[in-house]
Amino acid sequence: MKIKNLAYFIMAAVLTASMSSCNSNSQGEPWDSILKEYSAKPEVGQILLVKYKGGSLADAELYVKEGRRWNLVDSCEAEVGRDGIGKEREGDMKTPTGEMGIGTAFGIKPNPGTSLPYILATDSIYGCEDEEYYNQMIDTAVVHHVCTGEHIIDCVPAYNYGLTTTYNSECIFGKGSNIYIHCKSSKPYTSGCVALDEPVMVHLLQVAGPGLVVSVH
Repeated sequence: MKIKNLAYFIMAAVLTASMSSCNSNSQGEPWDSILKEYSAKPEVGQILLVKYKGGSLADAELYVKEGRRWNLVDSCEAEVGRDGIGKEREGDMKTPTGEMGIGTAFGIKPNPGTSLPYILATDSIYGCEDEEYYNQMIDTAVVHHVCTGEHIIDCVPAYNYGLTTTYNSECIFGKGSNIYIHCKSSKPYTSGCVALDEPVMVHLLQVAGPGLVVSVH
């Protein structure tokens, strides 16, 4: 009886250890591979993982690198395109899949402490969708263009704080424009951007460096 109990105890301990080992690897694919890939790249100091869950929902996790170790510093439920991910063209209401870099920070509210270049929205700042300045944030008072794109200052609270991405950096007309990381709005989806809780968006801007990577899968 004692031998049988001992054997049961050993088996239970082995199973528990096995389960603990699996749980310690909580990211899973493809996230483990992505974090491992960028841990070896010194130019990348932060990464925002956008883990698609279906519909217009995802989980967002913000990591900051210390040495070659990634530390999770913030997270929230995120919103993506109304029709999910896998963007192919302008107006398809999808968020791009894969990895994107970031560019300029911007916002209707004042700079929250980011070291990135920051555009404070005024009445003349637009995210342009017209062919002449396609996929560029422009100041119409400077370029003298009558823009039909997004009037940044009108998009409250979505553009209280935002961050441009390198999606379609070639500015190919019709491929998709104005793909940003920004605050959530009253809608439970975006037109193709990634929307975060405002406190998480502020934190993202405060820790972001020019090598930050946004990974959507």
